[in-house]
Amino acid sequence: MLKWLKKVFRIFSLCLILLGSFYGVYYLYQRYERYKTYETLLAKRPTLKKAQDGTSISAAWYKEKEFEKKLSKKYPWIYTLSFDTPALTYVGRNIAIPGLVSTKAYDFSKKKMDLATNMTPQGITFADKYMLISAYDGLHKHNSVIWVLNKQTGKYIKTLQIKGRPHLGGIAYDPVAKNIWVTSSLDGESALASFSLKELKNNKGKKPVKYNNQMALPGISRASTVTYFDNQLFVGFFNMYEKGTVSGYTIARSGNFKGSITTDEIKASTGSAAWSTATGSTSMDKQIQGIAFYQDKIFLSQSYGSQNSKLYIFPVSALNSLDEKNAERVIELPPYLEQITVENGQLICLFESGSKNYARSQIMIMDRTLSLNINALFSSY
Repeated sequence: MLKWLKKVFRIFSLCLILLGSFYGVYYLYQRYERYKTYETLLAKRPTLKKAQDGTSISAAWYKEKEFEKKLSKKYPWIYTLSFDTPALTYVGRNIAIPGLVSTKAYDFSKKKMDLATNMTPQGITFADKYMLISAYDGLHKHNSVIWVLNKQTGKYIKTLQIKGRPHLGGIAYDPVAKNIWVTSSLDGESALASFSLKELKNNKGKKPVKYNNQMALPGISRASTVTYFDNQLFVGFFNMYEKGTVSGYTIARSGNFKGSITTDEIKASTGSAAWSTATGSTSMDKQIQGIAFYQDKIFLSQSYGSQNSKLYIFPVSALNSLDEKNAERVIELPPYLEQITVENGQLICLFESGSKNYARSQIMIMDRTLSLNINALFSSY
């Protein structure tokens, strides 16, 4: 009996060794294949152009004609909406995302300003004369940043430094108080923070922006996006496996908290308050990255992993339950869709696939912004 057990044990051990060897070889093969495809992408990269501060300002992966060709082949209807359908505005249309190859940022290990090569785009908004794109370092070595571009031309102006390494999943502009709001972190909790338009204009990019508002959102694991609409900040809370939450915070227009939100409003929207109150919460689908409002429509962007992203379009009447079953339309877009925003009837989409961390030849890399005519989104395809 003992000999039989020893024989079984030897066979079992041999099988484990063979299985481990197989997975080891397979893992190395997969890494080699990824390396080859990545090198192929690098070889085709457009000529690199940099601003005076070292931030890259040319498209990271595709020349313009190649980008359009790939998009038309893989997503013909999306290409038609973006390039063949008359645009209501050219603001934010087909703008190369800066800083994907190199970005001026503070290196915490070197304790000095350096060039980061793994910046990952997250949020997009328009503020006054500017287009703003937020990003974090995929290697978590540098501070997070906001790229500032000319709204009309898309030309790179400068990079704003953000204190620390927050995810910066969302960015929004309050045109009344003239504040730029970002999703951040404070003492290990999700937070909202803002800085003024004046600070944006005056900051030279050498020191982190100075916040005029900063507040934690108790009990919230991760704020994935923020948008401004009708004197409120709407914050989406990302959940990987279960339904997320979107909460509304009314911005005070007078009194001690003018231009900000009070702790009472935070408590209401993170507690048991109903959406029907001045501030409150509603459920939304899991893995939501962005939210936008336009007339009587609500848009949600959903993305996780390298599969196609989804754009959900809801009527305002579905506000109490932003679940897929209540969507008027569900549209597939390239992978890694992040924040969305509306500008004069166009839906401007930002993707993180242009980041070195996510760029793969197997997917449609979106190293530019995508602008879609909202009315055309309801046409047949």
